Amino acid sequence: MSKPPSPLLQRLASLVVKEGVAIGGLSAEDRALALALVWAALPASSCTEIEVNEVLREQLSGPACCLGTDHVELRRWLVDGGWLQRDGFGREYRRVDATALPAERQALAAALAPLDTAAWVRAERSALAARRAARRRQWQEEVGV
Repeated sequence: MSKPPSPLLQRLASLVVKEGVAIGGLSAEDRALALALVWAALPASSCTEIEVNEVLREQLSGPACCLGTDHVELRRWLVDGGWLQRDGFGREYRRVDATALPAERQALAAALAPLDTAAWVRAERSALAARRAARRRQWQEEVGV
């Protein structure tokens, strides 16, 4: 028997199934969840702006597809939020180590650490689609469509 998901993952699950979510419109807690999801996929080693942009584009077309933003704005949110460090010239980027994150963010990092975030998000979105399809079938049966 698998253990139930943490409250953090339950809250993140309700976010990742959405579409076109504006990062700036999220509560601070939900924004941290969204940024943590992206942070989890960033390489631990330093990378160039081009390399970090590529990772962010991949995230926006995959696990972070719920976010209605581009890679540049997402990169700024990650840097401003303390998830990603950059040098003074914007040439080198490095994911902030989980142990260097504030305590509340360390809990997010720990919740995401064991996950293949891309597979987890696909499963959450697929489960929602299956629930919607089942409700639609039930409704169609009830109304005789």
